[in-house]
Amino acid sequence: MKRTSLVLAATVASGLLSAGTASATDWTMSYLPVPFGTVQVVATDGAGSYAGHSESGLLTWSGGTVQNHGLPAGYDTIVTVDENASGSILTNSYAISTRTYRSFVFENGGFQLLEKVPNYAQTRVTGMNDRGDVVGFVHNDPRFGSWAAIWPADDRAHPVLLDSPPLLGPVDIDHDGTILMQEHSGGAWLWKDGVARQLVLPEGVREARALAIRDGKVLASVQGGDRLWTAYDTSVPVPDSMTAVSLNRSGVVTGCLRTPDFSTVPAVWSPGGAVETLPAPSPGCGALVGENGEVMGSVRDDSSPNHKPVVWRRG
Repeated sequence: MKRTSLVLAATVASGLLSAGTASATDWTMSYLPVPFGTVQVVATDGAGSYAGHSESGLLTWSGGTVQNHGLPAGYDTIVTVDENASGSILTNSYAISTRTYRSFVFENGGFQLLEKVPNYAQTRVTGMNDRGDVVGFVHNDPRFGSWAAIWPADDRAHPVLLDSPPLLGPVDIDHDGTILMQEHSGGAWLWKDGVARQLVLPEGVREARALAIRDGKVLASVQGGDRLWTAYDTSVPVPDSMTAVSLNRSGVVTGCLRTPDFSTVPAVWSPGGAVETLPAPSPGCGALVGENGEVMGSVRDDSSPNHKPVVWRRG
């Protein structure tokens, strides 16, 4: 499971703490160990292990320790994209010498290169589901456009272009193969088996920014706040103007709230309940929520320009 676009830095939400927001006193916070430098933690297997990256390589956290797996041979950068329940980690890399973007799955202790779609030299992936299907973009010169593609779990050696409508780009893929797609300057769509359905937006709203999909539930941002869809035509607002970042298969959402002094408070929300603020010694935000209920995020570190990754656990 990946987070959306949250770096370990302060996040500005769109609302203020309301009188109805509950303080989550039954949660505890602990710090993740980090190597030197700027670190981003962006994905989880949902069971207490995490994945991210630094300038020096792919990072994984498990059992209270962090491990650096380095970079794919011949590549100069790595960006972690997603992780599934099996612990497979999806990444993008760039080779300066050849000016090439390629994508990898890290599994069984090594980087597995995702094959190119015929006639396209470069790849950049965006999501992976629990069975191992991967979605992303392929292109030659990105100035002349890119095209959506899928690497099926049972045959990643033969990726194929999606026959999805034009101007739709893949954001994430659900465990049943439904692909969450973003229309350029438009709405969010669900695409599966050749059929595309647009998420029905609130009256008067024309655009949405797709964030994530889990077990048929979709998180997206619209004008006026974030929303959770339980079907393509049914949605509810994320309350208290909470900035939503991630959700799990149960529909639990994490993110942050803004306080009157314009700092941020990490928060979690379950449909039908109140937004709970998570304990933190300094401003921060939730970035991931696993199937085990753990919330991973970051808090500000006054002693350095970096933010520190943390995990909240209930109880």
